[in-house]
Amino acid sequence: MKKFLLQIIVLTLSVYYLLPEFIAGINIDEPRTAIIAAVLFAVINFAVKPILRVVTLPLNLLTFGLFGLIVNVLLFWFVASIITGFTVVDFMSAFWGALALTLVNWLIDKLSS
Repeated sequence: MKKFLLQIIVLTLSVYYLLPEFIAGINIDEPRTAIIAAVLFAVINFAVKPILRVVTLPLNLLTFGLFGLIVNVLLFWFVASIITGFTVVDFMSAFWGALALTLVNWLIDKLSS
């Protein structure tokens, strides 16, 4: 539970507030939207992503794990499609946003263990 709360706080404060500043195709209307998007993405990472890892394991093995990044891009785009006020214009914007989130999640995992 501590790791989950740390993930929500770090994602909210660092990534979702900074993504629109650095990536041109990502827009967040207000800070509340960033908090909601971070919480939803953390819940999806906590609940759905382990199931998706098992389902996509053969493709991940064939692509040496690169398909996992595509799954992150699709989950990032999914969160943007659900929440009003959080828009991702195209696939490349979703790719760079998901890559930033993946790097932050990796850093959180390394720092918390």
